[in-house]
Amino acid sequence: MNTKLIDNAALDAPDALEQDDALLFREGDSDGVARPSQGATYEDLIIDRWRSAVRFGGADADSRRREHLIYAAIKQGGAVAALAYIALRPTGWVEWSAFAVFYVLNILGMSIGYHRYFTHKAFDTSLPMRYALGILAQCGVYGSLKRWCADHRRHHAYSDRPGDIHSPYVDDYGRKLEGRAGLKHSHLGWAYGDAMTNMDLYGKGIVGDPVIEWCHRTRWVWFGVSAVVAPGLWGLAFGGPQAVLGTIMVAGFLRLALALHAIAAVNSFGHRYGYQNFKDMDEARNNWFLGYVTLGEGWHNNHHAHPRGYSTQTRWYEIDMSGWIVLAMEKLGLVWNVQRADMQARPHKH
Repeated sequence: MNTKLIDNAALDAPDALEQDDALLFREGDSDGVARPSQGATYEDLIIDRWRSAVRFGGADADSRRREHLIYAAIKQGGAVAALAYIALRPTGWVEWSAFAVFYVLNILGMSIGYHRYFTHKAFDTSLPMRYALGILAQCGVYGSLKRWCADHRRHHAYSDRPGDIHSPYVDDYGRKLEGRAGLKHSHLGWAYGDAMTNMDLYGKGIVGDPVIEWCHRTRWVWFGVSAVVAPGLWGLAFGGPQAVLGTIMVAGFLRLALALHAIAAVNSFGHRYGYQNFKDMDEARNNWFLGYVTLGEGWHNNHHAHPRGYSTQTRWYEIDMSGWIVLAMEKLGLVWNVQRADMQARPHKH
């Protein structure tokens, strides 16, 4: 058995990047790259390139953690308050019609905005439409558009392997996860960790893009608009002043929380439970329930097989409302160069 000690100086080189399988790594180096403790052996570590994709700790990780804690306090706390409100006060068509409309817009902002356009470039569009899609995306309050796009690129590059940002099978350090611990990490736990996507690798074309940067800077404005202003105006317009608070509770806070968990479940349950039309790639699954409540995002195996396609549908019952909306926008001349992947073709193995 080879028990040669690892030379940490050699591991500083870009061609010798390491994965932690059993040991704790040093953190806080000036470049943010985690490195193994002195004296580790080759039996303790698996050398791999995925660590070039990740930066550990630092101001960016602290900023993301604070941001998501604020989201949780307002959205999840607000959702609990909303449930109490619903139990104690009557609600009607005004509140629930607003919930339905804003939920659909919420999911479409994620699916068409964050995902299919800004990350995968499933179509081209004009500058005004880029701003419109960016605003709609940030109104979903899934975090910074800039970070999300880079994170999702990394997710595809390392899907369910060390380096994946939110897999139920590996944590931030590439250690195996199982059961509820894996689901917790992949659902929302990753947002509170120290692993940040290396923007030098995955931020090309994102960092410096004027629309994405503007959306990133103004994201808190759109949070307020989505959570309070738009639902409040809906309640005022259709139910009068007495409907404003209830509409904010139901169509603001409760809607944001449920839409968040619907999309987060694609990362967690969508990599554990469901069926695969395309096998021998990664663990992404098509899940009936998620496919419908996320308006097509839950056909996750199809998407991983053909990530640039405008649609995730391969079978008649895999309804993809987001794809239909893209086609409607194409018919109206709002988007063009729509990417039509051959959804029956076998993808290359990752």
